[in-house]
Amino acid sequence: MSERKIDLIKRLQATIKAKDKAGFLDFFADDVVYHYHVGSRPLNGKAWVEKFIAKYWTDNSDSTRLIDHHSETASHLFTEGREQYVNASGETVTHPYMGIIEFRPDGKIIGWRDYFQMADKNATG
Repeated sequence: MSERKIDLIKRLQATIKAKDKAGFLDFFADDVVYHYHVGSRPLNGKAWVEKFIAKYWTDNSDSTRLIDHHSETASHLFTEGREQYVNASGETVTHPYMGIIEFRPDGKIIGWRDYFQMADKNATG
């Protein structure tokens, strides 16, 4: 993979902003394990990620992840920043997060762990 991982994630963020589900899912390996909130049950496989993002987009709008700091290794991207969105009740929610994303050599995401305090009951289902 020649593209920097941070640039790949910025492209993924653009698909989220556009609510391009097919484009979003193309970033993930079929057997991805996604811990959208460490402490909650992980999503195992792309089909679960698809169900999650469909619900997330139904329940939230104007989602933006601001990456303040990041670091890369050969197989991982570590991010720290803030997520902001409008929840189903119309409230703007902002919370800090830290994420660890694992990539296959071809650039597909095979693992993702997000760490944050679940402050909004509508944040994720």
